[in-house]
Amino acid sequence: MPEEPAGEPAQAPAGAGAAPGGAGAAPGGGERAIGQLVEIAGRVLASTGVLTAILYYFGYVRERALFSYFGIDLGTVGFTTTDYLVVSAGPVFSPLASVMVFGVGALVAHHLLVHLLRGASHRQRVLVCLLLTAIAVTLVTIGAVSLHRHAEDAVSGPYLSPAALGGGTLLLEYVAGTASRYGVARGGWSEILASTRPVRRLLLIALALIAAFWATANAAQEHGIDAARAIELSLPTSPQAVVYSRERLHITGSGVAVLRLDAKDAAFSYRYNGLRTLAHEGGRWFLLPVGWTRHNGATVILLPDSTKDIRVDLAP
Repeated sequence: MPEEPAGEPAQAPAGAGAAPGGAGAAPGGGERAIGQLVEIAGRVLASTGVLTAILYYFGYVRERALFSYFGIDLGTVGFTTTDYLVVSAGPVFSPLASVMVFGVGALVAHHLLVHLLRGASHRQRVLVCLLLTAIAVTLVTIGAVSLHRHAEDAVSGPYLSPAALGGGTLLLEYVAGTASRYGVARGGWSEILASTRPVRRLLLIALALIAAFWATANAAQEHGIDAARAIELSLPTSPQAVVYSRERLHITGSGVAVLRLDAKDAAFSYRYNGLRTLAHEGGRWFLLPVGWTRHNGATVILLPDSTKDIRVDLAP
């Protein structure tokens, strides 16, 4: 009897024999890569605690810069946590919008890169990963060097330096995932990337937080100084603060005038004109002479708001 032919080996599923770096590798890998990074960023930066801390820090740094411009220590003002949060609510919208626009641009670049890598050879994929790695290392280096300099002396400016640190860190993690997914990292390198993934994610979160608070401090410092300069320039047209007192207060400054009230039944004996309100906080008035400038030596006048001997009226 003739021998039956040996059974043919089972047919491998389509694509099983394809090399990891083949043109059709990881059809959904790119989406998973960006999805994981977005998930990490969302968990950290979108948490209530982190957002509250960033808003509080922005408000604190902004008010400290503003009052320091006038020679006032912020501790003497007595702002509360709520005050800092309310102050920061408006100014942070612009930076957040900028981050959103950058995120849209990064998403578009990601989809273009995925399309490119799917049809690229292994050599081309290696070149792309090397190029992205060089860019990421350059950005992280710029951010790290700028951390040790003042904001105005930063390598790429007070805003671009934190963005370089955070963006470079994200790009490094993105390249590591892309290299594993498209077969660029093989053998030992693939195992190393897989085993160090938790450590990389931890470092990514830490550096992202550092970059976020660094950018917050730089933006708040500049916003506070700009607000102080605007107050200084607008003093001549700002609403008046008229001070009445029973005793002479010896308030002096450029543009300040004192008038003695001689009426017999007057509740107060002196009236001071030429003052402007800087702040009213903690039961005290912070007043500026109308001619105050940062360089003319004029002082800020602090008056209590809870005494029968002094009254402050406001007028247009």
